[in-house]
Amino acid sequence: MNKISGTRYGLFLMGIITLLGGVAMAKGGLYVDRYEGDVAHMLDILLRIDAGQVPHIDISTPLGIAAFYPIILFSALGLGLGLSFIAGQILVAVLLAPMVLRVAVSRLAGFGAWLFGLMVMTIVLSLVHGEDVASQSASMYYNRWAWAISFVAIILAALPAHEGRNRPRVDGVIIGVLLAVLALLKPTYFMAFALPIAASLALRGAWVSLVFGVVSGVVVALLVALGFGLDFYGAYIHDLLSVAQSTTRSAPGAEFVEVVNGPRFLIGTLTLLLSIIVLRQGGQGRAGLVLLLLAPGFVYVTYQNFGNDPKWLLLLCVYLLTYRPLSGTRVIFNADARNACAALALVSFALIAPSFQNMITSPLRHFGEDGDDYQVQLQAQSKAQDVWIYKDRTSKVNVSQSLVASVPDLTAFGAQMDEPVMFLGEELPQCQLLTGEVPVNSYMADRLSKAPFNFGPQTQFFVADVSSTIWLEGGFAPLKGGAPWYYSGTPGIENADAIVIPLCSLVSEFQQAALTAIDQAGLTLGAPIKNDVMWVYPIEK
Repeated sequence: MNKISGTRYGLFLMGIITLLGGVAMAKGGLYVDRYEGDVAHMLDILLRIDAGQVPHIDISTPLGIAAFYPIILFSALGLGLGLSFIAGQILVAVLLAPMVLRVAVSRLAGFGAWLFGLMVMTIVLSLVHGEDVASQSASMYYNRWAWAISFVAIILAALPAHEGRNRPRVDGVIIGVLLAVLALLKPTYFMAFALPIAASLALRGAWVSLVFGVVSGVVVALLVALGFGLDFYGAYIHDLLSVAQSTTRSAPGAEFVEVVNGPRFLIGTLTLLLSIIVLRQGGQGRAGLVLLLLAPGFVYVTYQNFGNDPKWLLLLCVYLLTYRPLSGTRVIFNADARNACAALALVSFALIAPSFQNMITSPLRHFGEDGDDYQVQLQAQSKAQDVWIYKDRTSKVNVSQSLVASVPDLTAFGAQMDEPVMFLGEELPQCQLLTGEVPVNSYMADRLSKAPFNFGPQTQFFVADVSSTIWLEGGFAPLKGGAPWYYSGTPGIENADAIVIPLCSLVSEFQQAALTAIDQAGLTLGAPIKNDVMWVYPIEK
């Protein structure tokens, strides 16, 4: 077995971090040409934290603190939020590097070891979430981080150490800390992989690692409670339940059945199932069983993430390369077990190769962008002057409106009338904002400070939409307890001074859900103040 040199491998990881991270930083800011709404969501939370608010206690979000504080650290040191985001990614990669090194020198060999390090570092340091659309954005960066962390913990738990390199206490601490970080980053991953990881340790009798993993995870949880208070976890659970109970956010992408057997996913699913069969028939029964235990988590996480990018195929490739049986054993279709594993590894990598290529080239693509094509996303926020968005996507304000609402006679010819969005007996226009969030939010923020609205800088708004940058653009106070991204209920409305209802919402289903929840909240509202883009209801206290 070709074991890995720790020194050489460490230099390899540092080289990747220096190249991908350095090229991204060299641009001097964050340039986004897709999913700028997600970037605004990130900036909203970061600026709330910068103003002294605490996630879950003052901010309603299902994302954990680990998604924000690596970025906040560099913002506190004086970097703009764009460069702080990139530096935060580099920090995550640097912290993961010793753990990736431990996996490579103790579990892997040959090409699989080098591929593992490359893919983990790439996933963390890329500037696109994946898929096959060439672009750059901070969108869903926390999902990328969580995949990378999961890969390290899974391989460390599933594979036994090479002879002479067994460090069960060290491995247990790493696994426990990584699972705790997943719980504080994106709990979906923790729920999907915690039990399979524990079962993997138990199956190979790694009881010392299992105990040390549990203890180290508990220590991390206690340290967080010590830093943020005991109420932190209750508030975190409340935020997670708000998503689970949401009628509009059960799944952000394809349906579960499609993620299993849809055209994009069926070959991947079959590759996973065949891998389990080949490993078990090839004399690697435990490896096949572990893969079987991991399979539901792979599919569930893919289903729960927008874009439904099956990054687990990268891990499957390394797993199969590591567990290739000896030649001569015959498996399904009378194939040689070793060749079958190699073929399945190649298929799994080929299926995810467009996504991987998109990620690994994104920092270079980002560096080559023409700055003249971009504008600052939040002009009013001094700490976000290095976050740029593509002009052509933001300067054009386009909406989708129901023609049937304007021409009701179309119903006689088979056209279907959409359910109107109602509030307090009044029907809102059937209008959805497609592009131009920045100018529209800036316009609303400007009008709210002038007659006839005349709201002061300390005003807190509850905006009935999926998200809004009104407080950021208008210099208003952030809604304490509010949700930068709406899921359900009326988070923070007890602190709100007024309700803002955009007449062209970003997502009408979310607006209707918010308005229904407001209607049931029993508030005393003043007479509405209306203009051409919004209705505003002062809250009487």
